Amino acid sequence: MSEASPHVVGVRPEAQGPPKDLRALVHDMGHWRHAPEGGVNLVIISVASALPEAKRTPGLVKEIAAGTMEIAGKRGGSCYQVSMCDFAIMAKLNETMLIGMVRDLKVDMLRTIERNFPGSFGTIDQSRLVLSYDLVANYRSAADRVAKYAEVAQRAVAEGEPAGDNKQLRPLTPSDIKNVMKAYEKFGTEKFIKAFVRTQDVMLNIPGQKPESVLREYFISMDLLRKPLFIDVEMRGSGRLFNEFTLVLDQILLQAFNQMHTTKDRCSINLNVESVFTEAFEGFIEATPEDVLKQVVFEFRQSNIVENFDEFQVARGLIKSKGAHIAVDQVFPQTVGLVDLDYIGASIAKIHWRTGAEDILKERERAVKYMIECNVAPVLIRVDNERALEVGARMGINMFQGFLIDKMLGLPSN
Repeated sequence: MSEASPHVVGVRPEAQGPPKDLRALVHDMGHWRHAPEGGVNLVIISVASALPEAKRTPGLVKEIAAGTMEIAGKRGGSCYQVSMCDFAIMAKLNETMLIGMVRDLKVDMLRTIERNFPGSFGTIDQSRLVLSYDLVANYRSAADRVAKYAEVAQRAVAEGEPAGDNKQLRPLTPSDIKNVMKAYEKFGTEKFIKAFVRTQDVMLNIPGQKPESVLREYFISMDLLRKPLFIDVEMRGSGRLFNEFTLVLDQILLQAFNQMHTTKDRCSINLNVESVFTEAFEGFIEATPEDVLKQVVFEFRQSNIVENFDEFQVARGLIKSKGAHIAVDQVFPQTVGLVDLDYIGASIAKIHWRTGAEDILKERERAVKYMIECNVAPVLIRVDNERALEVGARMGINMFQGFLIDKMLGLPSN
């Protein structure tokens, strides 16, 4: 056995040649489409989705490129650079090999990021670092993702700019947060709602019955808000300031609630735990009729509940004393069952449907069953393909939310 080449800890050996480009990936996916072969997966490694622009340095991207090439090579895959700092691997892998490769990619990226930017671990959006697509089951989703990279590249060429992932962006500032509230005060509630508030329904889908809307969620569209107020702001990695920003959005939703929700149908709004202890929430409780409150569901992020559990227990008591209900939002497939939602007092759990969710939910089936037995109704959200309905039905989940659901209900997509 030959001795391994020595290398310095923390310094990556050079990868063998550069990765292929986006055009090569489009060609290879087209070739696969004409002659499909089982077991072929596309894995997207997205630095742009996980890190703020200031941390996407050439040195970091070069190291991640080398690591991605190395991991792809070990598994006989092809590596591509699809943008200035995003990569893809196309490889024929069984399920065990795919899980191992995704794990290795995440570990390699997290180590590389921490080595370049010590102490930034908590600012990384790990859920968006690595996504995988089985081309047999999810070719359309994979092709859509690649098409978006192509659109960005073509638009940059047309505008005579480098084909980057973003134009130069600046950090979020306290002034940006103040400007949102100023815009609300300037426009007035009615105009602000019309311009920036959107809805998305939760659908009950029971086999043999007509699908029906059972809950309407109100939210302020971040995309719509960005365009006139802070299109040049980098939201990722804003940390504490982003939390303050969402608290301002909570205040606006609470103040505007009785003008945007004019029926007695069941509805929901997203809040931070901290917002329950504000004057805006107190005013909302006083202004909202008791029979309407009983139809309101307050959605709290699972992570926000865990981080502020003592405060949440007090908030829960107040909410339930008014006859309102609690939903736990942003329950990712990997964390199903991690938190006892019955103990928390939730009546609804919103579980993200995402690439790879089917396999993970199979492993968490007992946790989902326990949830249902405790009268915590699971909802699959971010649903954009029919496979989610099939997987949900098999697990006893019959409520769904997402772009596909909007289409099924004949509602406009927000």
